[in-house]
Amino acid sequence: MSSINSGTSFSRRVECGSLTAYDFGFLREGQFASMRVRRRHLIGIALLAVGAAACNGGAASPPPFSTSSPVLAQQQLIAIPGLTVGGRFTYDIGIVDATARRYYLADRTNAALDVIDLNTFAVRQIKAGFTGQQASNDTSGPDGVVVVPGGAVYVGDVNTVKVIDATAGTLTKTIATGTAGFRTDEGCYDPDDKLVMFANPADSPPYATFISTTTNTVVGRLNFTTSVGLEQCVYDPGTKKFFINNDGTPANPHGELDTITAASAVAGTPVIANVYPEGNCSPAGLALGPSPNVVVGCDAPAGSQQITLIMNTSGAIVKTIPQVGGSDEVAYDPKLNHYYTASRDWTANGISQTGNTGAVFTPVLGVIDAATNTWIANMPTGANAHSVAADPVTGNVFVPVPPTATSAGGVQMFGT
Repeated sequence: MSSINSGTSFSRRVECGSLTAYDFGFLREGQFASMRVRRRHLIGIALLAVGAAACNGGAASPPPFSTSSPVLAQQQLIAIPGLTVGGRFTYDIGIVDATARRYYLADRTNAALDVIDLNTFAVRQIKAGFTGQQASNDTSGPDGVVVVPGGAVYVGDVNTVKVIDATAGTLTKTIATGTAGFRTDEGCYDPDDKLVMFANPADSPPYATFISTTTNTVVGRLNFTTSVGLEQCVYDPGTKKFFINNDGTPANPHGELDTITAASAVAGTPVIANVYPEGNCSPAGLALGPSPNVVVGCDAPAGSQQITLIMNTSGAIVKTIPQVGGSDEVAYDPKLNHYYTASRDWTANGISQTGNTGAVFTPVLGVIDAATNTWIANMPTGANAHSVAADPVTGNVFVPVPPTATSAGGVQMFGT
């Protein structure tokens, strides 16, 4: 997943019949280029609350924010060392290890793995020779973060996966995953077979690497020969398959959900078992929900309705949710039975502007009821806020937010 940063302030008057509001935000001054076109995001942040059907000739439009009482509220902003007021904060995946009571964040600005104690909220940083932010996200790191619950942390970097002992704060092994100078990005863990899977989305062709967490050695690799890129993966113990969002193929140009049997990965010959079209999604984040469902974060092509998909592990689209989209990372919290979306490219009318020059975004934390697959709320976050993780013990939710003119940014915690 990619990250970009901030720029010049603006305001824009919006009138819809008798409603008048102002949205405030930031237009970018620069960005870190990505090799994939759909990742060339502009930055916007808005604080706008307009009626759902006041514009567009009276046609109903998804509201930018919830008009009801939010189920979550902003709690503390956790400061991250190395960030400055008005500066930059680039990062990638955030994840909670409920067993170890830690939140981990791939922090490119500090070339570190940020570690937040979930009991005390104390912060420390593990600097294990990560690449840091470069001109392109595809050549930057750290990137994906995968945890063995209560144990080792596997972190994607350029050409490698680094194995971290988070208790000792040390690097225990560097595993080679490539030679072309591109990042090893997002990953997932199979506890049944003690495997981690990581994607290299910028290589040609993109590929996935399978690593034994018992021996910390590569046991298999799978090329996605027709893919334009790869995103988040998950392992489903019910089907004993890995699922991964594929950015696009000739058959499914706006994304598909691919499956790989764990048995084939264990045998050292991983193969794609199923291909499930995702329509006009342009997928990014993926998380397991209540069986057999998964949530898919979408960032639809410009001009299309932004959406979030609920699919099942048989490949059917169970529900299309139009009230939130433009998402990167997504998460599921079993405590509150909610899905969360880090929707950095959401817009005031729900129509995608992703990739458009002069695009204005209203980044939100989307909240979806996983029992009924219905939207609950959108909560304002910050420019390019594209990472989200939930603590299944407390129900707290963690969203990194950028520095502003008055704040150094950090990790915003939401809670009940």
